[in-house]
Amino acid sequence: MAYGLPSIILVRPRNPLNIGAAARAMANFGFDDLRVVAPHPPVWAEALRAAPGAERLLKKAKLFATLREAVADRTEVLATSCMSRRARALPAQSVKGLRPRAAGAVVFGPEKSGLSAADLAYCGGIVSIPTVADCPSMNLGQSVAVFCWELVRAGPQPFREGAPAAVDDLERIIERCDQALARIGYRGLMDPQVRRNRVRRILLRRGLLKGEAGMLYEILRRILDKPVWGPKP
Repeated sequence: MAYGLPSIILVRPRNPLNIGAAARAMANFGFDDLRVVAPHPPVWAEALRAAPGAERLLKKAKLFATLREAVADRTEVLATSCMSRRARALPAQSVKGLRPRAAGAVVFGPEKSGLSAADLAYCGGIVSIPTVADCPSMNLGQSVAVFCWELVRAGPQPFREGAPAAVDDLERIIERCDQALARIGYRGLMDPQVRRNRVRRILLRRGLLKGEAGMLYEILRRILDKPVWGPKP
């Protein structure tokens, strides 16, 4: 895979032909890490027929039950969308000129409904293909082909010293934040899941290095290890 191109993740695809077309588009441009989340029971023979030249890539595609599992080791997660209301809380950019980060991922939602709010909670930004308002959505295979071409054409991001944090590193921090809030009896007006999603989004946007994420986790761990909180008498 050329210079660490990102993973392509298909979430709950309904049609094995679309999976095959996406795999062929990836193979055309040198991508080799296809991840599929909770696919509807696919007829893999049909998918293979739709992916001449990409059979090997399709056969080694990784299957996951949830998007959380699929992005656990990824350092940057970008959602693809035609900018539905669910996606407007995330920073948006056009696919044109998009530069991939090492060990990143580009996530494509179900053909009919797109990515859910729960899916978008694991994404740090939205990337869209400029299309006309009268016909904004594209076929899944076509969309993957456009993204792969633009990613290859743009080239990698400039070198950044230090390994970036993966989603799993950030989830450990979020878990500690939850424990700290529970320790102080914080309830607030926000639903706990919404709060977790917002904290996750903040961390995803920051582009933390692995060492920075480890430092935050260790700070929270040591705070929680204190038997008593509050000022000394």
